[in-house]
Amino acid sequence: MNKKIAIIMCNDMHMDIERSNILLNYIVQNESYDIVCDYTIADIVIIQTCAFGKNKKYSLQVIADVRANVANTCRVIVTGCLVCVNKDALEAISEIEVKSFEEVVNMFKKAPIALYEQIIPQNKVIISEGCRKNCSYCVYPLIVGKYKSKPIEDVLLEVEKLHETETVIYITGAQETSDYGIDLYGKPSFPELLQKICSQFPDCNYIIGWFHPAGLTEEMLSIIEKNKNIIEVMLHIQHVNERILKNMNRPTMDFTDKKIQKLRKVRPDLVISTEVIVGFPGESQEDFEELIMYLSKGYFDDIGVASYEQVLGTKASVMEDQVPEKIKEERLNIIQNVFRACTYPTSKSYNMSVIEEYIKAYGLFKNIPRNILNNRQKYNLIAGVDTKTKTEDFEECLKEMYECVINSRSEFDFKRNKKYLKEKYTLEARTFFYHVLKNGNFKNAIKQRGKELLLDYF
Repeated sequence: MNKKIAIIMCNDMHMDIERSNILLNYIVQNESYDIVCDYTIADIVIIQTCAFGKNKKYSLQVIADVRANVANTCRVIVTGCLVCVNKDALEAISEIEVKSFEEVVNMFKKAPIALYEQIIPQNKVIISEGCRKNCSYCVYPLIVGKYKSKPIEDVLLEVEKLHETETVIYITGAQETSDYGIDLYGKPSFPELLQKICSQFPDCNYIIGWFHPAGLTEEMLSIIEKNKNIIEVMLHIQHVNERILKNMNRPTMDFTDKKIQKLRKVRPDLVISTEVIVGFPGESQEDFEELIMYLSKGYFDDIGVASYEQVLGTKASVMEDQVPEKIKEERLNIIQNVFRACTYPTSKSYNMSVIEEYIKAYGLFKNIPRNILNNRQKYNLIAGVDTKTKTEDFEECLKEMYECVINSRSEFDFKRNKKYLKEKYTLEARTFFYHVLKNGNFKNAIKQRGKELLLDYF
């Protein structure tokens, strides 16, 4: 009998999908395993973790959730970014296996795969992994290691496959795109790659992701100018104050602004998006206002803003003049409100104890329903988990249940609400909800109505 495998992604980053697709390709190739969506029936569960921001905490919650609910004989394998930065702490957690992504792949690899199928669909082509820039606030290069590019021929094959169904394709590196090819061809080769993509597949639009200002060479600007199907560039400037940029190990604002002006001149119609960081060590109120003033010039069509996170292991984490959390939050909110920016708040648990966070989460998941939602799959062939529902939305679920009970006055409303609750929530969750109602300070008629509404038998 084949062993059942479930894979869980802890967030929606495109590299999670990329690595899941690589892993799934090898598992599908291996006839000894079957992929399942329900991790509670799996023989092996593979959890891809994240080490950044609030996703670090969520990764530990997923590990605890899985451990609390899988079969006793199930192997729980933890991999991903969190393994790179907290391996020793994770290995102290009993009944999980801690492995690098390469070690996990080798568990199932029988033969090389030339081109990976996108079993989990996305309209992105990941052309490289890693980053060579060494920004002082970023731990990513320490986690991923050397910059690795895919050969031009492989990228073109991936674009060709997506081109059949997609009208817009994201061409991006994982963290850094502009240095593409330097490891393979001895020089940055993204302009050459992009021109080949635009020439071979002209009836598709392209977005360039995670692009560094230094990559806007004259050659690159020329390609963007003549290929109108390049519709957006994600150019992350991070800040505008020269002292802050120097401490970030980023290009000067004078350099970046000249690049932006050239880009605007050659392609006035081009969408330029960016991301900035507020609350970097030493950022004064005047520095922040300088950032606001530059963003107000309207060069960017879309803005994302992150509050600086003091990630251990980075140069910026030991800098003096760390900005208080309250000020960082205020500045983040100002940019959000003024520019309708997407926000990425600081995680308040960057230095948390992995063991303590895991134990706290494990205790929670042992005392609430194993599964709350009926539809637990997020992607095709990927084990969906309702961990977020359990940790963040549980009170909302209880409130919805209560409102359905109270508002089921007529026979029509009763039937409609019963059908809705049965489709959305598992019997285990509805039974749990009923016991909350039964033990609460409610009238007997309400308790009886709840019993008939929530349970399949009464």
